[in-house]
Amino acid sequence: MSATPIFRVRGLAEGFEDGQFLLDSFDASLAQLAEIGSGGQWGSKPLSERPGLENRIKIFEQARRYQTTGEGDPILIFIVEAEIPQSAVDELPASVYVRTNDAGAKLVVVGSVMLSEGIYPHYMGPHLDKKAIGKELDGTRDYIYLEALITDYRTRGWRKGAGAALIEHAQRFCRERGKLILYLDAYSGNDRKLVRYYEQQGFSVVDDFENPVADGSKWPGAFLRMNVAA
Repeated sequence: MSATPIFRVRGLAEGFEDGQFLLDSFDASLAQLAEIGSGGQWGSKPLSERPGLENRIKIFEQARRYQTTGEGDPILIFIVEAEIPQSAVDELPASVYVRTNDAGAKLVVVGSVMLSEGIYPHYMGPHLDKKAIGKELDGTRDYIYLEALITDYRTRGWRKGAGAALIEHAQRFCRERGKLILYLDAYSGNDRKLVRYYEQQGFSVVDDFENPVADGSKWPGAFLRMNVAA
């Protein structure tokens, strides 16, 4: 494979295939995260088997609705694909998502990102009483929140660089919307490896926080900000 795949970012397609990809790519990441010491990031139970699946499907449907009509909550999901040679298709697991575009190129779906305009995730609400976080989020909608970013481990080396491509797309989206602040939160366990990755992409930590988990433990997180150049 080439050292730097050619990435193409698009919105959601018709039908539920992209929604199924979101579920499948999450589930496929769990074993890999556990292997690298980040099993606490998303746990071990597949998303497709957790309570609330209907609500997750509704979020997908709302994202497609907003993309199509501009109605409802301003949530958008983007898919990133890597152009690959025909010879590489047979080397990938049958479970990955590959399509042929109008020009005959093979595109493998390698990741996705969910962006919300002026809306922060519900689990950040309890942390607005922390001075640094509250100063950023309380009383304003003048930002984009990167709620979820995932790359598909099943696509092997073709996913390399897809996360950075999605972050670059998020910055372009910010500029298009006239919002020059991009927020996200990240798992800060496993020696803050994920936090350091986002810092390398241009984010800065605003503050750390913890969320309670059903088993009585705490989920360690970091809240980060990027100032997007106009």
